[in-house]
Amino acid sequence: MIKMKSEKLALAFSAVLLSGSMAMAQTPEDVIKAKFPETAGELAIIPGKTTYNKALKTRYRELYAQLHEGLDEVEKFKLGGADAEILSVFDLKTLKDMQKAGTIDELEGQLRSEQHKISDLMRENEKYGADSAFCVRQLSMFSEFMKQKNLKDAYTPWTVLIKDYPMCSQNLYSHGVNIVKAKLQQCKTGSEQQPWIDTLMMVYDNRIKFFAKTSKLYGEAYILGRKGVDMAKYRPAMIDAYYETLNKSVDLGKEATEVAVFQTAMKSVVDMYNAEKIDASVVVDRYLIITDLLQKKRAGIAERIAGGKEKDPAAVQKQLDDCNLVITGVDGLFSNSTAAQCETLNMAFEPRFKQNPDDIDLLRKIVNILDKKGCTDLILYEDATISLTAKEPSELACRSLGRMLDKKGRYDEAIDNYKKAIEFATADSMKANYNYSIAVDLFKQKQFVAARTYCNKAIDLNGQYGQPYILIATMYAQNPVGEDGFEKSKTYWLVLDKLNRAKAVDPSVTSDVNKLIATYKGHCPNKEDAFMHSIEAGNSVTIGGWIGETTTARF
Repeated sequence: MIKMKSEKLALAFSAVLLSGSMAMAQTPEDVIKAKFPETAGELAIIPGKTTYNKALKTRYRELYAQLHEGLDEVEKFKLGGADAEILSVFDLKTLKDMQKAGTIDELEGQLRSEQHKISDLMRENEKYGADSAFCVRQLSMFSEFMKQKNLKDAYTPWTVLIKDYPMCSQNLYSHGVNIVKAKLQQCKTGSEQQPWIDTLMMVYDNRIKFFAKTSKLYGEAYILGRKGVDMAKYRPAMIDAYYETLNKSVDLGKEATEVAVFQTAMKSVVDMYNAEKIDASVVVDRYLIITDLLQKKRAGIAERIAGGKEKDPAAVQKQLDDCNLVITGVDGLFSNSTAAQCETLNMAFEPRFKQNPDDIDLLRKIVNILDKKGCTDLILYEDATISLTAKEPSELACRSLGRMLDKKGRYDEAIDNYKKAIEFATADSMKANYNYSIAVDLFKQKQFVAARTYCNKAIDLNGQYGQPYILIATMYAQNPVGEDGFEKSKTYWLVLDKLNRAKAVDPSVTSDVNKLIATYKGHCPNKEDAFMHSIEAGNSVTIGGWIGETTTARF
């Protein structure tokens, strides 16, 4: 009897031990190893260490699908919708035991972890990732929404694809920029925008990572250019970052760079200089690089137009027009920058001029920029201007040579060049300027009647031009008509007429004109002297001699 009791106790103790052993066997790790032995075998993945083996692609995808099926069974079980008949990966008892032991959530988490390991390993090595069928379905859905220009609904499949299947299509990135920018536009505050700006930068970075090397038209240079433009727009405080990105784009893309990128790149250079992060010589160097590439780009577009084989000539012509606008914009950014000082410009342009003295585009650039910056005393300016005028007579060349000759006191030669500039000019405002310049040179030679004639030509061409009136007033004031002091003083009524007219048509000269009026007003006849000469307020008074104009007496 005692022996039987001992045997029963031994069996019970063995059962307890066996039960404990069984419980230990039901840990999530052991269950996964038992059901998915390859996760611990040949397909075991150690994040950061495992190298992708393309030969195992099919088996990885099969294992991924099996893990997905197992995960689906666990989720259904937790929701109370799983029974022994529908389970194929797990048995019902195992899941119940794990639920009772409180490890069912851990099992679910580890299943997801193994799935993510496979997904992460294959996302950057296989076009359609770990689940090709799922990827294709999502891509089809995404493409359909994009055909409909439905950015809102395209966003959901896009987020799945961009995260787990980033190699499946370049369209994820070209369309992705528009999707993210649509989200940005909906933000009301800067803090709301920041995550979307981060996402936008990620789109550009991943496009470079996954597609830059395989795309002939849209390689790294193109993507960096687009990224840099958006960096400058959305993160204007990060000057160093967008400067580096844009100029790397230009250096890689050469003349194939998009025209908008050229202009923003030049702006980034000026921004860096204004922030005291680069010196003036760098500004000049980058300007020369950018403008040289723009000239090549323009020449290439013009050659295509001349070839006459373009399917859409209007579109190509627009490219040329845009290129010309950007060239003007880049020149403006540079010439308006304080980095463009005479000494710096001379150091930058002189070697290039000596190397290519017959380069018309270079001559135009030198003359135009030095002229704008007032660097007309440089020998370089004189040499370039003379060379440009000889090789390509134009409004710019003749105007610049005229100004240069002015400074040398060679007024007759200057006048000849201003007259030529008038012939080339198309804008009345510029013709008015040149007529005024002729008037000034004639005034310096005391040819007052002729000077007034050119002032009036300038006024006829530009009715809002105040300077010619001021010059006429100055000539009248310096050369009043009359045999005595009183007669001469009447001329100053006419002087005031011209000055008042100047500020009436051209408010920009008001300050200077008011100073002159204050000076000349005291030279006009006083009421007593006028009375002695039978002149009353409101009388019409004719000023004879070389002036030959009529004014009104006032006191």
